[in-house]
Amino acid sequence: MMAVPARFPYRLMRGVLIAAGVLYCSLLLELVAGYPLNVHDSFLSELGALDQQTSPYARALDLGSGVLLLLAAILGRPAARMHRDIAGLLISAAVFGAGTLFDAVYPMSCAPSVSQACRDAEHGGQTGSALILHEITSTIAGIGSVAVGIFAVLVLRRSGWGGLWGKVVAALAAGVAVTQTWLGIETGLEVLTGGDLHPPGILQRVSVGLVCLMLATLLPGLRQAFTR
Repeated sequence: MMAVPARFPYRLMRGVLIAAGVLYCSLLLELVAGYPLNVHDSFLSELGALDQQTSPYARALDLGSGVLLLLAAILGRPAARMHRDIAGLLISAAVFGAGTLFDAVYPMSCAPSVSQACRDAEHGGQTGSALILHEITSTIAGIGSVAVGIFAVLVLRRSGWGGLWGKVVAALAAGVAVTQTWLGIETGLEVLTGGDLHPPGILQRVSVGLVCLMLATLLPGLRQAFTR
């Protein structure tokens, strides 16, 4: 493994990732908005649907977190040559950021969990390209977040788990990988079967909460790998 480059901006990247974690936490927007969606039946991305009053705020948060994740990946480039797992972590963060950014650019036109007409249009295949694009970008973001979790665990395992912070990040990263994969399988099966299998709301909110905490603690947990 190569030494950490002297020009690696650890503190700046740590601050960027903490800010990305805060902005990604749409759970806070949902709380401030008074829970406009049924937490059992809805996805948090419905807060950004164009027919919702929360749309401009949710999309701004996604846009900000996506930009910050891309910035973190760029800031971390000097460390990418240290080891393949660090390069994988940075690439995963960029994929996660790009998917989140495009989630904001291509929101749903309506929120299915609160609109029967929207559900009918969705089931009838009448929602058009906006829904398809949003599903694609959400899938990209989900894959990116799972990859970030996996590579974070790989980096921590190689570097000796990094003490208490490292173990906390490892637990959060593993939780992100498991819950996001579980959510992806559930929604994928729902699309393939055309039926409602299980209300996704609580699982998604737990997963998003884990993602937010993982991003906010990622660099402190990986400090040993990025600064030695």
